[in-house]
Amino acid sequence: MDTTNEKGENSSSPTSAHPFRLFSLAEIQYATKNFDDKLVIGQGGFGKVFKGYISSEEVGHVVAIKRLDSMSDQGEPEFRAEIDMLSKLRHCHLASLIGYCNENKEKILVYEYMSNGTLYHHLHKADAPLSWLTRLNIAIGAARGLAYLHTSRVIHRDVKSSNILLDENRTAMISDFGLSKIGTPNQPISFVYASVKAHLGILIRSISILEN
Repeated sequence: MDTTNEKGENSSSPTSAHPFRLFSLAEIQYATKNFDDKLVIGQGGFGKVFKGYISSEEVGHVVAIKRLDSMSDQGEPEFRAEIDMLSKLRHCHLASLIGYCNENKEKILVYEYMSNGTLYHHLHKADAPLSWLTRLNIAIGAARGLAYLHTSRVIHRDVKSSNILLDENRTAMISDFGLSKIGTPNQPISFVYASVKAHLGILIRSISILEN
């Protein structure tokens, strides 16, 4: 789905700080039925991702709840980086963080739920292949999200198909900002690029997969 406005510009907001909801651990446990494995919809380097149901002001909605695994190589820095990064970045092709929980050594992030899962699933596991037009729209959406990040002096550092989520319209949403780096106005952009560590060339390979 094309998400540009009438002037052909991307829908995005200024990079001012955006407040998030602070969830209690009890709310998270209730939403996930105490982290029931039957509600797990994904798992990555950070930990398991659960499908949950959050109520707010008499309105309930489905969310994705990412819980830090105590055995994970990631931890406090990645948790804080994700919150800090998404508090400054708002764009129609970036996954939206709703809030977080930091209680009793639990570090949990709560996102909008993407009903069509990951691009990785559709490319490698789904029974029905994506159409050429859908693949093209996904590639364009992901590229627009990355372009917005780069103009904001942000390098994602972990772009791969499992970090591109698809909403109900199969619109691409870039997710997982725990490894991201952001430059300051007085730093040359080469300084930010020099910090890149993860998955060199992965975007090129992903585009190649989309074209096949």
